[in-house]
Amino acid sequence: MWPTWSPDGRTLLVNVFEPGFEPRSAGVVLIDVPSLRPRFVRIEKALITVGGFQWTRDSKGLVVRWGKNGRTSVRRYDLEGAVERTWHVRGRPVGHGLGTFSPSGRRFVTACTSLERSACVWDSATGRAVTRLKTTFSPVWGPVLGWYDEKHLLAPVRDGFGVVELKGRVVETLIKAGKKEQIRPLFDARRKG
Repeated sequence: MWPTWSPDGRTLLVNVFEPGFEPRSAGVVLIDVPSLRPRFVRIEKALITVGGFQWTRDSKGLVVRWGKNGRTSVRRYDLEGAVERTWHVRGRPVGHGLGTFSPSGRRFVTACTSLERSACVWDSATGRAVTRLKTTFSPVWGPVLGWYDEKHLLAPVRDGFGVVELKGRVVETLIKAGKKEQIRPLFDARRKG
């Protein structure tokens, strides 16, 4: 499920689940482009929620929520499945991994309350909270789509989707959409270069 392109556009990630009812990971399949050669990477027992495993900004790692509901962390893995880092923070990475980390990689964002009506921003180096924002909740996307730049997030806003500063103020509405409209924006970011 949830196929996601790496930020460098070279690899497609597909989440693989254990058989059964619980949303537990068996690992991921990484598909090299253009050869289309798949490679299975075993990462067991991660708690898979909306979006599953996500890419890091540099395309050299993956992040996912780890643990049980109510007591979770966010873990970073290398592309061989080894744990590189565990952040003991609330919530899950945002639904699109390209938006989990800020452009510099110094911060990351999670959907962090029990009903996922808030976004929490964390310092990547220390795991400490930077800010918590109450945003307009989208049942499809949660409280946030990803990063606009180092100081702003892309998030659902009252009239659709827009740019929100880290103190919660809406800077600009980018897409106007009514509550009954079935719009599902896709967040995709690429590195300049």
